[in-house]
Amino acid sequence: MNFSDNLKIIRQQKKMTQTDIATQLHVSRQTISSWENGRSYPDIGMLVQISMAYDFSVDQLLKGDLGMLKHYEAQSANNRRQQRLVAISYDLVVGLLFLSYLHYFLHWNDGIVTMVINGGLIVMTTTLIMNYNYFDDWATTKRQAWQLVGVITMLAVLNIALVWPQLASQIPSTQFLNQHAGAYLAGNVSGKLVGDFLHLFIWTAAAVMAIEIPLNRARLQIRRSGCGWCY
Repeated sequence: MNFSDNLKIIRQQKKMTQTDIATQLHVSRQTISSWENGRSYPDIGMLVQISMAYDFSVDQLLKGDLGMLKHYEAQSANNRRQQRLVAISYDLVVGLLFLSYLHYFLHWNDGIVTMVINGGLIVMTTTLIMNYNYFDDWATTKRQAWQLVGVITMLAVLNIALVWPQLASQIPSTQFLNQHAGAYLAGNVSGKLVGDFLHLFIWTAAAVMAIEIPLNRARLQIRRSGCGWCY
């Protein structure tokens, strides 16, 4: 018997509907239907949750489904590679973010160093965002959602306050406006402003990732320990 048929039979034996188990697992009913029809497989973490919900061991759920076993072997190997990539990306993001702030505060004017640091920060932050799979866990409750909004807002405001003197200095004076052509002025000023706002966005995104990833890891550990009120 394959996994999908086994999953459906166990659910029916437990006298549960797809909606019941979907609510318990915090997924959609369509996801349960997809698993039971063999269109997709739950990931390894979700498989453990299913076994707990049905009070069946993982071995009993799989019941010799070789296709499923091969799927999880491949997924496990891919997950290990992805976790290594996330760990390396996270460390580099934290290091490059620190260097970027330090470079700004010390007013270093080495264009090549600035470009390398900021370019590396953009690449590694993007890599981290694309390979991190736990964003859904950042706001599982309204309280956590508001905390996340507060963190993002606070970091954005702090970064804006940090670069505001530089942004303000780029606003042209009346005399400058009279001495320069409109097209040249518009291109020059808009280019600088776009660069500064991109810098602000990357700083904020990198800082949010640097703060929220370890916080989320701590929340998951607390949940697994059974301390529901701790978070």
